Amino acid sequence: MSEEIAAQLELNRLIHASARYLDDHDFQAYLDLYREEGVYSIVTRAPELPEPMVWMQRDRTELDERIAAMSEQEWEIAEVEQTRVVSVDLVEVNGQAANTSSSFALYHTGEEGLTSCYAVGRYDDCWGKDRETWKLLSRRVVLKTRQLGMLSPLPI
Repeated sequence: MSEEIAAQLELNRLIHASARYLDDHDFQAYLDLYREEGVYSIVTRAPELPEPMVWMQRDRTELDERIAAMSEQEWEIAEVEQTRVVSVDLVEVNGQAANTSSSFALYHTGEEGLTSCYAVGRYDDCWGKDRETWKLLSRRVVLKTRQLGMLSPLPI
């Protein structure tokens, strides 16, 4: 197997693992996917604005602090079961760097067992290879959904 195909398969695996980590509330495993200088952001487009709106932008440390603070506050959304369905659309590998794009749908299931779609969008990821391990340099969550019941304290 060529190195490029092996990298594509590994990146595909890591993207799906990132969704599973969030679904399972394994936040440390999720954060470990990022380089120390990694950045997470959420953006969306509104038809009346010429540029995308940035709803959130956090570096890895700030994201870790936000997740840690969840237990100190009341977050209804943190109580629901979350399920992410991810489809990897694009994997471009260029040596030690890669760009990926994945479509996702995030579903919430409440205590009563009712499931609803919370958000859909795309993950645009930039990756760098540290020795043998791929790490996220940035994840840009591009939301199609603009009407959220409540902005999640968790990464989407």
